[in-house]
Amino acid sequence: MANRRTLSAEDWIKAAFQALGSAGVQAIRAERLARTLGVSKGSFYWHFADVPALHSAMLEHWEAFATEQIIADTDATGGDGQARLARLVEIVTSDLSDPYGGLATEAAIRDWARHDPQVAPCLSRVDARRLGFVAGLFADAGLDQHTADRAARLYYTALIGAEHLNASPRLDLRADLHHLLLVLLRGT
Repeated sequence: MANRRTLSAEDWIKAAFQALGSAGVQAIRAERLARTLGVSKGSFYWHFADVPALHSAMLEHWEAFATEQIIADTDATGGDGQARLARLVEIVTSDLSDPYGGLATEAAIRDWARHDPQVAPCLSRVDARRLGFVAGLFADAGLDQHTADRAARLYYTALIGAEHLNASPRLDLRADLHHLLLVLLRGT
């Protein structure tokens, strides 16, 4: 079990995302998270002034790692748009998000944004960045810009829907997304 000396702000952020994914935003409370982590509530206040400060840190972390880092990792391997789209599928269907609550967390963030006007701008920014990136990959794969934009919306919509379902095994989701990419690359 973690103790106060070994906990980082990221430990608290991970625990908060796990709580968000499993029980919603109302589960993100200092006392509850401290119990989950096996530490005193004082440890929470070592890293965050209050729960709204944790919320802000969560959103910053999500935007940086679940968007910008994934984009960087996708581009790091190089290749044409099709190769990078395939790499993106591998990344988003990996266990990378497991310490943060898995696929359920993305769906929970979307639900949180529906009820919290302070979260909505972050979600809009992330969606726009992700859609722009994916559209660029489809364009790099040879689709005209209009078709690339449409393919990006369809791909992203499928991914969001899969996150809400959260029912199929990850490998099935990966196979389904790879199949969808092949259909979209044909220029639907």
